[in-house]
Amino acid sequence: MKNNINNGGFTIVETLVAITVLMIAIAGPLVVASKGLRAAVYARNQMIASYLAQESIEMIKNMRDNNLALNGPDHWLDNPYDMTGCVRNGVGDTTTCDASGVDSMPIVSCLQAACPLYLVSDGYGHGPGSTAAGFSRYFYLTPVSADKEVRATVVVSWNDGVISNEVEVSSQLLNTSR
Repeated sequence: MKNNINNGGFTIVETLVAITVLMIAIAGPLVVASKGLRAAVYARNQMIASYLAQESIEMIKNMRDNNLALNGPDHWLDNPYDMTGCVRNGVGDTTTCDASGVDSMPIVSCLQAACPLYLVSDGYGHGPGSTAAGFSRYFYLTPVSADKEVRATVVVSWNDGVISNEVEVSSQLLNTSR
């Protein structure tokens, strides 16, 4: 007499295969979501850095215009906010400054390679005791033609984990009264 036992369950091998297929089906979308989130954070930081660079360029242009109006064409980079200390005159010159629209002193000399930015009540600035923003910024001026034109270059840098990123924006500044 034969015993016909008909078990309707899964074997261990079938169960392991099913779990493996299920894990692959779940892991794919999670990887895609993770990469999408990382790309969104990078895009946000790049946009903030671009805005910070443009803010500094606009401050430099504003100071140039004020200098021309108050001091005349021979002092277009001078007082009331001295930008002459930010001019790079030769190879190896590492003079850097920062221009901020929210600080009481719009031109700051960077004692480091770049000035770290902090979240202050009005935006991003150099306020002590404020929350570090994770961005650093500096600008330098490069002479293009004697006493008539300089190139203002602003560099904003930040880190995404261990990856260093930076945005660089340049603009030509003319001594418009010459």
